[in-house]
Amino acid sequence: MNAEISTLFTYKLRKHLLPPVFLLSTGLLTATAASAGIHGEAGVACQKSYENGWQTKLNYAWNNCSGFKNEIGNVQFYYNLAGAEPYWETSKDQYEPETVDIYYSETHGGAWANRAVWAMWDDGSLASSNQMMLGNENQGLSILSTYSCETLKHDDIIGRYDSVMAGGLRYTTGSHDKFYDGWTTDEVGEDYADNLNDGDTIRYAWRDGVSDWYHAQDATVMTTGTNAADCSARRSGMRWTNYNAYARRTSGNIGYYCWTWWNNL
Repeated sequence: MNAEISTLFTYKLRKHLLPPVFLLSTGLLTATAASAGIHGEAGVACQKSYENGWQTKLNYAWNNCSGFKNEIGNVQFYYNLAGAEPYWETSKDQYEPETVDIYYSETHGGAWANRAVWAMWDDGSLASSNQMMLGNENQGLSILSTYSCETLKHDDIIGRYDSVMAGGLRYTTGSHDKFYDGWTTDEVGEDYADNLNDGDTIRYAWRDGVSDWYHAQDATVMTTGTNAADCSARRSGMRWTNYNAYARRTSGNIGYYCWTWWNNL
């Protein structure tokens, strides 16, 4: 079943305070099985294997990520995730994701009680959404796309992304459940980038890019708005070719979150 489901969610404004970092007693995550071209600047940061084998190897991650890099154009960096946690979470993000307009990554992901998490190369290292604020420094990131399991899980999506979106990040794409890393999915990045450069909406560029004939893929896209109509228009209309036409929504004027998801693509 490939039904499209859309959600508008009223969001009560509250002060954005970043909580302290918590140490995890376990590093287990749900597996991800796995021209910015002419329009903006792109950055890519992915991981295939992990220090001391603390996460399962993603054998096709480099295929996926290099495909995105080669197709999107105007790529400013292509990194692995060794020592990368501070560059996702803290003020150091101004030296990596905040220097580009779209940031693409493949790694293992998960959803904890109050945060989404992404596995870094370093043993036990997780980047946590409740330590992230994007769009507010340097050039300011506009689109965060992570090919990772569960990072847009719906049960408390607003609580997990409250701080992430507060800086003015325009759009994020990911999965509410499972993505797979395999030979049939190793062109996800290339397909997604090609769709973006062709002028597809981000929403459908992601849907088409991650869909697979063999694996059942679960995809979600999300944005924010001042109200329901604004959020819906941004979710449905934003493209790689026009994202700068949409004003940033920051902590002071985010009134709604809205997302669309697809099961078993």
